[in-house]
Amino acid sequence: MKSVNRAVTTTFVFALFSALVVISPNGTAYAKKRHRAAAAKEGKKGKSKGRERVASTRGGRHSREARRGPQISQSQLRDMMKRQRRGGLSKSERKLLASYRAEERRQAAARAAAIRAARLRAIRARDEALHNSAAANILKDNTTGEDPDVRRAAIEALGGRAGTAVVMDATNGRIYAIVNQRMALGSPVKPCSTVKLVVGMAALHEKVLDPSTDLQLASNGRGLNLTDAIAHSNNPFFQELGRRLGYEKVIGYAHNFGFGQKTGANYLGESDGFLPEEGEQNTGHMSSHGDGFGFTAIQLASFTAAIANGGYLYVPRIPRTPEEAASFKPELRRKIEMTPEDRLRMLSGMIGAVNYGTARAAYDPIGQVAGKTGTCTGDSAKLGLFTSFSSITNPKLVVTVITNGSGEAGKRAADVAGKIYRSISTRFLGPGATPTTAAIEVQPKIMEAQPKNHD
Repeated sequence: MKSVNRAVTTTFVFALFSALVVISPNGTAYAKKRHRAAAAKEGKKGKSKGRERVASTRGGRHSREARRGPQISQSQLRDMMKRQRRGGLSKSERKLLASYRAEERRQAAARAAAIRAARLRAIRARDEALHNSAAANILKDNTTGEDPDVRRAAIEALGGRAGTAVVMDATNGRIYAIVNQRMALGSPVKPCSTVKLVVGMAALHEKVLDPSTDLQLASNGRGLNLTDAIAHSNNPFFQELGRRLGYEKVIGYAHNFGFGQKTGANYLGESDGFLPEEGEQNTGHMSSHGDGFGFTAIQLASFTAAIANGGYLYVPRIPRTPEEAASFKPELRRKIEMTPEDRLRMLSGMIGAVNYGTARAAYDPIGQVAGKTGTCTGDSAKLGLFTSFSSITNPKLVVTVITNGSGEAGKRAADVAGKIYRSISTRFLGPGATPTTAAIEVQPKIMEAQPKNHD
């Protein structure tokens, strides 16, 4: 009996367990059922997504076709344009032709934008290459004997620009520092408007210009004097002087002033620079823009020092040892063709350039700076030049700056020089050389309708 009860109990329990398995939400049968339902649902979703992808692909194709604009063959276009001239287009054809032309304009604008972007990338790449080359050259500079404070001031003033700066003593040719010596001595550049110093001095000495009267310019019918022509870097003025002088005179004076030949500086790798060949350049343009000339920064600095000191063209040298510094003696190359009267007339224009002309950024409150800017395009990029000295009452410092890059100009080179002066002039000039006490007073002449110049 007990065994029967146990069997019944066992059977009842088993049946109850089986029923629970079938009806339980967690049971195997129910799980299988839910799995089948989920699979069916996913299948429907997949089909829906597939249809969406097909629709999207078709829509994208239609969108691209819409962006391409209406498709008209060349023969259709010619026919429609002929009929348009006769006024024979239907409203739908006029609309189609207008849409076609709008698409043409859109594509032309896109091509122009792509060209501008490519040019900008090329300019940036070229500028970066120039900056990297200048930085590499500066690291190779021979700084033995240089004044560390002056060098530091010049490097900071350049501010990473691709360029060079020469700082020297105007009275004896002693070099204080040359930043980027390879460029300063071995890389002649087009002098741009700094060539006007050569032409102006030559014109005064040859008396092809009456400094007491204004030069009448055919370009605007107005007169202009030498002071304002230098200060504002007037191209037509110096083109006229160049034509009056002629090729041989311009080249002869340029050679006398030290161009087209080595200065003799005690640095390696100095270049002769170069002068234009006869017939190679228009004499007028050569005299205003420097076409055909190749000046080095050290040549330009030496010539500027000669203007500052009264005409003595010294060999630029740096004492390499303390003993050389203690016994330094100037080495004169020659006395250039320049009278005291000519010097003062040129000097007034150079002061004007700094006080109210193209080189205002070079202003220094300690000493009156006199200088000349230059802006033009060199072999690969824009050039900015500024050559100068300070002060006019105590000519002690010459600063010549040449920069190279897409955004460079004479006024930016003048800004570099101004930073150098303001950093070191107190030490070299002292507080007594205030520009308000300058011996030469320069007042700007009111300029009307000035032609656009290079600086």
